[in-house]
Amino acid sequence: MIHHLPNILTIFRIVITPLIVWLLIGFEGFTLHLIAFGLFFVASLTDLLDGMIARKLQVVTEFGKFMDPLADKILVNSTFITLNILDVMPIWITAVVILRDMVVTLLRWGMLANGESMNTSAMAKLKTTFQYISMYLGLVFILMGHFEILDGLVDWLGEWFVTETIFILTGLVTAFTGFNYLWINRLYLSTVFKERE
Repeated sequence: MIHHLPNILTIFRIVITPLIVWLLIGFEGFTLHLIAFGLFFVASLTDLLDGMIARKLQVVTEFGKFMDPLADKILVNSTFITLNILDVMPIWITAVVILRDMVVTLLRWGMLANGESMNTSAMAKLKTTFQYISMYLGLVFILMGHFEILDGLVDWLGEWFVTETIFILTGLVTAFTGFNYLWINRLYLSTVFKERE
């Protein structure tokens, strides 16, 4: 059973994502939004743990290699879209995140279909860090919005461009890693384009 734990955590992350979105968009109460925050925290922990456990137990599978990044993208993209719908996240950042993930995912699938292994970007972890900081910040803002006493703090953060700076950096780092993936896998891409000529 424990050898299946990494894949169980990955599937759990996929299953729990619609519930997080539903609680955030479908309800306005603080309690349900707090539950959504808690579920997101648990989901983000599974993102950290599933790969770590798989490597420790030496049970890295093809299913895990495929589903783990897919589960990450489902959680991240869904959360960014939700924060955009709730007017917390700028739409251009959400668009950058989705477009980047679509390009990288299509590239990964194309390379896997041709028996190729994708070269990963050293900047990927930095991108993930910025994205999670932005998502947590957005979720905290939603929770803070339930308390009028915290309006001053929200305004202060806006006046000093704290949140805006973090969101912009997230968008820039995300875009850069997308271009970086294309660059470090350029040999495969050049082969594909030559075959089509």
